[in-house]
Amino acid sequence: MRALDNLTPEVIEAFNKESDSAMTDIKNYVLGHKNEEGVLVFNTMARIVPIDEFIEDLNPEVRNGKFKTLIDIALERAEASKKAEQALAENLKKTSEGAMFVDFSAEYEGQTQKLSDYVGKGKYVLVDFWASWCGPCRGEIPNLIEVYNKYKGKNFEVLGVATWDSPEDTKGAIEELKIPYPQIMNAQRAGSDAYGIKGIPEIILFAPDGKIIKRGLRGSEIELAVKASLGK
Repeated sequence: MRALDNLTPEVIEAFNKESDSAMTDIKNYVLGHKNEEGVLVFNTMARIVPIDEFIEDLNPEVRNGKFKTLIDIALERAEASKKAEQALAENLKKTSEGAMFVDFSAEYEGQTQKLSDYVGKGKYVLVDFWASWCGPCRGEIPNLIEVYNKYKGKNFEVLGVATWDSPEDTKGAIEELKIPYPQIMNAQRAGSDAYGIKGIPEIILFAPDGKIIKRGLRGSEIELAVKASLGK
């Protein structure tokens, strides 16, 4: 989908409809085949079928049979995923609007970059958690560049945080999109975990002292929040 140009809303809607239908068919099949065959299908589709639903009423001979290891691994992964989700929820709460910023660091080319290199230094800072492969992220870049060019100075800065992306792809996108503001490269999950981010872009405005003013900014909301904070 990402590789196609000029996707219309109708094409996207049709694709999503077919995808949802296929997911439902797979789930129904797995839940209707609680046998060794079902275990194999489940093992490749574990993100579609919750493990607790699959093992409910599962025949003990199947549960403890030759695919026992696959089921045990799926249970371990589900538990780890649950803990990760809980941690993200807690971090999201800790970094809600009005809270003080949470620092994180990233290593790139032998250098350590920190959010605190920019945030909490006496400027309003607009931080964009983004990735080169993310269509909505790329869609917000022109808005961020416009705000940066319009308000940059001693009181305001824009910062990109390369999230879940390879540095090579990030650098390519920076050049392609002509992004002029600084970046924390190779952040991967450091920033997204710290701020409980499950989807990008996530655009956050920080106050000069590091407090979080606004989260989840998009489109025209970006400049409105910046203007209001700067008193323009």
